[in-house]
Amino acid sequence: MTSELFPHETIRPIQSEYISDVKQAIESGKTLVAHAPTGLGKTAAVLAPAIEYALANNKVVFFLTNRHTQHAIAIDTIKNMNSMHAKSIACIDLIGKRWMCNQDVENLYSNEFNEYCKAVVENKECEYYNNFKEGNKVTAKGKHVLITLQNSALHNEELIQHCRVDKVCSYEVAMKLAEKAKVVVADYHYAFNPFIQTKILNRLQIPLSDVILIVDEGHNLPNRVMDLMSSTLTSFSLNNAIQEGKKNGYFKVAGWLDKISDMLDDLGQGAEQEKVVQKEVVMSGINSIMDYDELVEELLDIADDIRKIQKRSFIGAVGIFLDEWPKEREGLIRFMSKKSGKYGPQITLHYSCLDPSIITRDVFEQCHSAIVMSGTLRPASMYSDLLGIDDNIEKEYPSSFPPENKLSIIIPETTTRYSARSQDMFKQIAKRCSEINQRIPGNVAIFFPSYDLMNSVAFLIDHAGKKAFREQRSMSKEDKETFLDEFKREKNDSGGLLLAVAGANFAEGVDFPGDLLNGVVIVGLPLARPDLKTKATIQYYDQKLGKGWDYGYTFPAMNKCFQSAGRCIRSASDRGVVIYLDERFAWSNYFRLFDRENLLVTRNWKPLVEKFYQNGPI
Repeated sequence: MTSELFPHETIRPIQSEYISDVKQAIESGKTLVAHAPTGLGKTAAVLAPAIEYALANNKVVFFLTNRHTQHAIAIDTIKNMNSMHAKSIACIDLIGKRWMCNQDVENLYSNEFNEYCKAVVENKECEYYNNFKEGNKVTAKGKHVLITLQNSALHNEELIQHCRVDKVCSYEVAMKLAEKAKVVVADYHYAFNPFIQTKILNRLQIPLSDVILIVDEGHNLPNRVMDLMSSTLTSFSLNNAIQEGKKNGYFKVAGWLDKISDMLDDLGQGAEQEKVVQKEVVMSGINSIMDYDELVEELLDIADDIRKIQKRSFIGAVGIFLDEWPKEREGLIRFMSKKSGKYGPQITLHYSCLDPSIITRDVFEQCHSAIVMSGTLRPASMYSDLLGIDDNIEKEYPSSFPPENKLSIIIPETTTRYSARSQDMFKQIAKRCSEINQRIPGNVAIFFPSYDLMNSVAFLIDHAGKKAFREQRSMSKEDKETFLDEFKREKNDSGGLLLAVAGANFAEGVDFPGDLLNGVVIVGLPLARPDLKTKATIQYYDQKLGKGWDYGYTFPAMNKCFQSAGRCIRSASDRGVVIYLDERFAWSNYFRLFDRENLLVTRNWKPLVEKFYQNGPI
């Protein structure tokens, strides 16, 4: 199947099949849930037919991804279409409003920024906004900027820089350009946050039924939506709110918050580290202090005043949480957790969503059609269930990379099962990691199920002359970039050894093409802690779909393993070994999820790895 807007000279067979399936889904108004491995060329293969249909049928394409690097790939793809086919497809690249702001707002949380932005705009205190808009009308300066940027495909960095020079609001410029755009590249929030979705569709003056939705890295969508619909209140944040009230002269409010803090401490009494908390318990406790609704309104009003002075308001954060707490939704759990802190026990109230479909189902039902795609969207049926997609097409595509370039081995000798953990087991794991590291030339990455287990094993591993790089829990964006650059440079010397955690900073969204990474070891299964929320999730999906253990425990852990493994082979010319180090990978309930191509289960792995690197593919 060909495509008039395809931005490359040739279409590979798997791309042709994918294009055909995308066209079928869009033309029939269905959702395609696609497990499409790295190397297929998903972005070009999905955007070309989607944009063709949108141009012919007056639709708008929303390309959603949570990775800024993928934003750039999507924009570059459209630029190539425009250049190759002499088109002028208008495209706008939106990121979070806070990240498009040219003011000093990096340290604000999203809710805090939204309230701060609202306040400074209403009070005409934002120079960038004032330069672009006067009342509801665009200024002459704003019109000049729009004329300059119209009918173009710009990375958000390019747009932000342009607006910084002209001192106009980047977000408002982007939203105005979006009104005439055929493609909107954005974060998941623009479609799946009900407030933001309503706002952007109103600005674009289109109904959701005119949107073709493309969700990239779709395996991330369920957790992102659940995080969006969840919130917490900690004793730490309450204490900050109390201090903020006193500092700004709101002593009565500080007194109310102090009593709420005492109530939180009372909830944390006892030996339990976690327990379910009924909605009414918290509400009745606060009503004994003052009327619940009046308190929420008071906190939110005071927060508006405080943000005029200092941007951030802890009182506002408390008000937002309490505003959410009474709301009833399907698939919701309210609970308390307690852990030791530097200044005593830290109590947290959780309002947690277990079911993303309470939001996503309506979106997929109302949009014209959708494509949900990822290199680790397996099994596709699970994501259809989790996201509430009924009218769908599920498809798993084979890898387009030469199978002989990758050797996958399960070594069923050790385990990270909690009941089997001991110093002796840690030594056995370290020994296997050392032996593997010695036999793989150049850079090697070892992914552990947790920071604690990594730290227990790391010092026992023989680095074989390679420089070790150990991931830390808290790393800034700059720390991670420096860390990765230094690790990659080691390929030119004796090689580097990356010690990292599955599901954390370096297990996803990081590419190691060519010889930047020659081997990956997955140590154990990164299963969720069997805490109250995990147990509630398993129970919820057992009752709803009869698949609690699969959807709440087994499949998410295996997808973290496959994401980590995917760091190794990023192009058709890459070669590498991926080793799964845990006896459980050979168990049927886990083994069934593996791609069987070039996959071996063996204890006699050493000659296989040596031959792979010495004499080429086995």
